[in-house]
Amino acid sequence: MKFLDITDTLFNGVQASSHIEFDHEKIFYCEDDISGLKSIIAIHSSKSGPAIGGCRFRQYQTYEEGLTDVLRLSRGMTEKNNAADIPFGGGKAIIFSDKPKSTELLVAFASFLNQLEGIYYSAEDMGISLEDIQLVGKHTPYVFDNVDPGSYTAKGIFYSIQVALKFYLQKDIKDSIISLQGAGSVGSELAKLLGDMGATIYVQDIDQVKLQQLSTENIHIVENALTQECDLLSPCAVGGIFTESSIQNLGCKIIAGGANNQLLNPSIDSHLYKKGIRYIPDVLINSGGVIGLTKDILKRNDLQIEDDLKLIGKRALDSMSFAKANNMSVLEAIDGLLI
Repeated sequence: MKFLDITDTLFNGVQASSHIEFDHEKIFYCEDDISGLKSIIAIHSSKSGPAIGGCRFRQYQTYEEGLTDVLRLSRGMTEKNNAADIPFGGGKAIIFSDKPKSTELLVAFASFLNQLEGIYYSAEDMGISLEDIQLVGKHTPYVFDNVDPGSYTAKGIFYSIQVALKFYLQKDIKDSIISLQGAGSVGSELAKLLGDMGATIYVQDIDQVKLQQLSTENIHIVENALTQECDLLSPCAVGGIFTESSIQNLGCKIIAGGANNQLLNPSIDSHLYKKGIRYIPDVLINSGGVIGLTKDILKRNDLQIEDDLKLIGKRALDSMSFAKANNMSVLEAIDGLLI
């Protein structure tokens, strides 16, 4: 097994510390020929405690694309942990899906975590299930494998959507039309929460099985959630979906979702604001997952957790109010407050 600190090293033609997204403490790489593991772990910050974040298993076209993703995601973890007042730092892991996911690969990832000796704790993320991370946890203590964070993330976003609709549109959820991109663990749970409150829901996902599991009276399947006419769009799949081109055909008035790094670059925020679309940054409202993951280690009971999730909505409302009073976007209002 190859284990490398690549923070200041030219590796695969890229020096991490010279990358445009780099403002991190450490970047590590691990490769195992037997299992096929190729993985990067980025430690963005450990100022508040050990870095925590999910492990993402997905296809990247190049090594640099993977590095860019893990750098952005790990920074986002620091921001959301700070926003939720969670006493942990931010980090992230990715596994390149060049080889099929297997027990051997997950065990090798556990060995990678052991090499870091507790400076990073991993949880599940895209492509890695709770069962996967529980398997990893049999070989390392450096995981959060107590809960599926998706339901907690969804609940925090639910409370944020509730206040955003009331603040910007003077609407209750039951009178609203909401378009959801992604029916994974966060999107599907969010659709159920909103649907139970009477909202009209439109959902897009490439996985037909996930969509079939959402078949209720007020949930409808669409091919493009972004262009669907609605009160609020909730992106809950991959990041980087809002570009100068894609925002031209948006059918929403508000954006509030769980996907990480929704803006391809920060300048998109000003374009959305000028179009009259109010964007609620993901780092402000998708911290419910880390609240759920850390509840046992922080000894928080269910009532305390529910209060913490409601606080996500309150913080979002405070930021919206400040932004409106100062004629700025919500992203501008929280700039410099999260890291």
